[in-house]
Amino acid sequence: MKYAKIISSGMYVPQKVMTNKEFEQITNMVIDPYFTEQIGIDHRHLSQTHETPTFMAAEAAKKALERIDMKPDQIDLIILGTDTPEAVSPPDAARVQYLIGASKAEPLAFNVNASCANGALLLDIASRYIALGDYKNVMVIGVYAMTKFLSWKYSWEALFSDGAGALILTADDKPGYLGSVSRCDGSWWYNWGIYMGAGTMNIEGIDRGLHKLDLRAAYPATVNEEGWPMLINKLMEKCNFSKEEIGMIFFTQVRKRTILKVLEILGISEDKTHMIMNKYGYTGSACVYMAYDDAFDCGKMRNIDGKVVIFLTSGVGFQQVAVAFKG
Repeated sequence: MKYAKIISSGMYVPQKVMTNKEFEQITNMVIDPYFTEQIGIDHRHLSQTHETPTFMAAEAAKKALERIDMKPDQIDLIILGTDTPEAVSPPDAARVQYLIGASKAEPLAFNVNASCANGALLLDIASRYIALGDYKNVMVIGVYAMTKFLSWKYSWEALFSDGAGALILTADDKPGYLGSVSRCDGSWWYNWGIYMGAGTMNIEGIDRGLHKLDLRAAYPATVNEEGWPMLINKLMEKCNFSKEEIGMIFFTQVRKRTILKVLEILGISEDKTHMIMNKYGYTGSACVYMAYDDAFDCGKMRNIDGKVVIFLTSGVGFQQVAVAFKG
């Protein structure tokens, strides 16, 4: 049996920045000091016309390849996760395959949409493909272009930012991938999303604002404070490791205070996580890969040999996924 091992990472961040002060001027909404102090976000990155989801995803993928001097035709499978796709169909992953120069090798490329839970889920899917022996080198990419779907009139829109992150996994004889746990409660499906689709793809749908991100009803404030510790405890039990063996946890980068609270509940020190909201805002499907890439560049991944690395992601719908790897 083969185990999936993470061997490289890359990210792409748009250059255009909107500060919290600029957001307040545009929307006439006061968001600070709350957003800076509680959420951890004091600016956001906005993709421009040329920075489409496939462009950002391809740039992140190229950087992951360059980091380890891997050729595009060495990638056997590309899985892209997003809930802000460039098109309803065809899938973004196919265009990314072409943009990175891998199309002649014809690796399978497809999209997955578990909203912002994509990061951990894609790693789980890729690891299972590798375990079956079907593929050796798999690239997973998370991309987020949510600012394209904002109305710029609600305070909660200050959360969102654009960007892309990519990881490369390869087959190895030793773990690697340990396992995953997950949960989903579809009763929350109507709370938050972009609700334009089959049957509403018309002028009436646009007039109703269905092409914009809509917060119809808030999720419970404790959905992650309660769900994340529960999933980590289940993951430890399933994969047979202890808190002391955890080297790093990459949480969905949605709220600084929530991450700190969860670590407190678990009795895990703050140095066992890495947060990037202050650098890049909230980038949904891309955020945990971007956090990994940033942590790597900051030198925080140097001393995790033999330690467990966890990716824990949440998305509207809602779903939560946790996946563990041995460093």
